[in-house]
Amino acid sequence: MMQHAAGGHTTREAQRSTPPLSHEGAAVPLVAASRISIAFSGSAALTDIDFDIAAGEVHALVGENGAGKSSLMKILGGLYLPDAGTIAVAGTPVAFRTSADAMDAGIAIIHQELNLVDSLSVVDNLFLGKEITTRFGFPNHAAMRAKAREVLAQLGFRPAPDALVGPLRIGEKQLIEIAKALLADARVLIMDEPTSALSDTETQALSVLVRELRERGMGIVLISHRLQEVFDLADRVTVLRDGRHIATLPIGRVESAEQLVSMMIGKNFVTPHREAGELRAAADTMIAVRDLTLHGDHRPVVDHVSFEVRQGEVFGLSGLLGAGKTEILETLFGVSSYRVEGAIEIGPSRRAFTTPAAAVEAGVAFVTEDRKKDGLLPEHSVEANFVLPSLARVDGFPFYRRRAIARRVTAQAKASNVKCGGVAQTVTTLSGGNQQKLIIGKWLMTQPDILLLDEPTRGVDVAAKSEIYSQILQAARAGLTVVVASSEIDELMLMCDRILVLCEGRAAGVLEREAFSAGQLVKLASP
Repeated sequence: MMQHAAGGHTTREAQRSTPPLSHEGAAVPLVAASRISIAFSGSAALTDIDFDIAAGEVHALVGENGAGKSSLMKILGGLYLPDAGTIAVAGTPVAFRTSADAMDAGIAIIHQELNLVDSLSVVDNLFLGKEITTRFGFPNHAAMRAKAREVLAQLGFRPAPDALVGPLRIGEKQLIEIAKALLADARVLIMDEPTSALSDTETQALSVLVRELRERGMGIVLISHRLQEVFDLADRVTVLRDGRHIATLPIGRVESAEQLVSMMIGKNFVTPHREAGELRAAADTMIAVRDLTLHGDHRPVVDHVSFEVRQGEVFGLSGLLGAGKTEILETLFGVSSYRVEGAIEIGPSRRAFTTPAAAVEAGVAFVTEDRKKDGLLPEHSVEANFVLPSLARVDGFPFYRRRAIARRVTAQAKASNVKCGGVAQTVTTLSGGNQQKLIIGKWLMTQPDILLLDEPTRGVDVAAKSEIYSQILQAARAGLTVVVASSEIDELMLMCDRILVLCEGRAAGVLEREAFSAGQLVKLASP
């Protein structure tokens, strides 16, 4: 899959109507940062970083989680003050004290972490603090609704402007965050993992828009762990590692995705994958779903879907945003908010669950899509987060020994490759990749029979993805049954034995590993 990513940029360059920006001969950059340094709690996050963005350029910024990418962008966006270094806008030195200062200078950020108010509507979130008013100073609701429809339509998303944001899926919320930045009418747009929660179709729509904005002369900073996007869209790429500048190269001089990842991690990189024939043909059926229907307000969210999953199988769920992937996983785990029809048989007892507690007790684990909202106790320690799902199973519970717990958590953190300063460290201080490895590891610590994964590598760097893949595939080889829903087609093709493709809540087809192809998966998922 990585070879496919590496080859993408040659085609893009050949098809461009105009040659890529020649940075050496470019005019004064829209924004230039020089020798930027910042430290948190005495630990250096960035050291002497140079970075600039020119008009009509997409400049990609890549590196592992914790490499300093987001810190650098928050400095450019006025959220952090650097300890050292300077920033210039169009050649004029500036000192941003707030994000409003950066906005006034024409710099807008799409943050990786969502910053929406769930209790407000779509249109209210889009125009919060920058409402369109009538000539009498009153909010012009009609104008704001019209503008909201226009900008969201550019992203292929057409929600009711007055719909509350809270019930929307994370991918839909991501599109609203992107629309907020577009409404700022900025000259520089910083995109921090803008497609991490989007399907391939939504990602393609955003890619078209990025190219249009570049042609208009906007400067775009793209932070992405999806290296295909980097090769497809970027003119230059800067690599950070451990808060230091490793290289800045024209994208045409990057030979392969493997070369890029090797620069990011400082060693050679190999992507783990599922081998054909790893699944035993005679393995027992662990999940049987027949005619599953989930009734929504106006139409079924999932409509008469049937499938079976065998012990030790890695079974994929693919489809566009809203196709029903998450809803199926939630139903298997006993947390569906819809009226359920159909037959579900899980595990040796061949039963369905109506509560998560019953599912966990029966050996089912669920890694949810939104780790910030559903996956972590954010203000608690690594130890507390690791042990919570399996606390009742600890020997001597509730009179357990803290040292025994700490030893067990330390062992699991090591097995899951979670990099931390100790089990007492607060989980919010971990990088996104380490948080995700912790979440998967805490469920594996319960020794489940079935593991449900919803977007297991969203917002995770390539190296951490590799570690997560290895962990999941190793567990499957030991007999764990895995069902994984992902918007990343390459991810599913790397990991799965079979993939069920959903289209508008219906089963469009099941592909065996020998028949996997990105084109076929996209074709089946499209209405």
